[in-house]
Amino acid sequence: MKNTSSARRGFTLIELLVVIAIISILSTLMFALFKAAKNGNNKGKARGEIQALAMACEVYKKTYGDYPCGSSSATPSNSTQFRKDFFDQLIGRKRLLISAIAAGGTSVTLINYNDNSLLQASSRVMKPIISLGSVPSNDDKLLSADAGKLDAYEFRDPWGNAYDYRYRIVSATAISSTGFMNSPYGDWTAPGFLIVSCGINYVEPATAETSPGFSDYWDSATKTPKTGQVSSDYFQDDDAGSTYFRADNIVNWTTN
Repeated sequence: MKNTSSARRGFTLIELLVVIAIISILSTLMFALFKAAKNGNNKGKARGEIQALAMACEVYKKTYGDYPCGSSSATPSNSTQFRKDFFDQLIGRKRLLISAIAAGGTSVTLINYNDNSLLQASSRVMKPIISLGSVPSNDDKLLSADAGKLDAYEFRDPWGNAYDYRYRIVSATAISSTGFMNSPYGDWTAPGFLIVSCGINYVEPATAETSPGFSDYWDSATKTPKTGQVSSDYFQDDDAGSTYFRADNIVNWTTN
């Protein structure tokens, strides 16, 4: 006669399903914790890189007389040109030249490091403000002291998105003889510059704009910068109305 009280062999289908469900829940929790930890680490890294870029900007100003500026082609909506000009100046590929005008006033131009207007132009070498590769770019493998290699043109945050930069745009006559700063150089009235990482939640907008535009950081009516996380429209794609496409911005300015 068989002993019905003996231990059963194997698991029932219900027991297997319960075990699978528990494993699935634990895996989801572990993934969420890992993702949160990685995001936290990336936030800290982004803040450190922004601080490094900001310190480099201060050194640049002491060296050349102002913070890195956008070239005349860096119109308020041209984010790509702003980022390229910013990158080129901090790695030493370009530099500001501030000079007095005979008729009165001051000009600010953005030139190559070996421009003919500089003494001993042909023998000049690049003088980087920030070491190549210390802040990742879109292609560090192509970084070189050779000015002809223009492939790497913007700094990238830990999520692979471009750090956005905003400051003055150079003009033929930056400061008039009366001391008034002419447009577009004088349109930026903030005492400092703005560096932004859009964070983990950045999503490309549906329109052609590939990064937050000038108006996302600048109030043209009051001619003052939007600092940190301010009104709700700071998080909107201006071209798409109320379509939210980013959050969790990390900036060098103190959040209001």
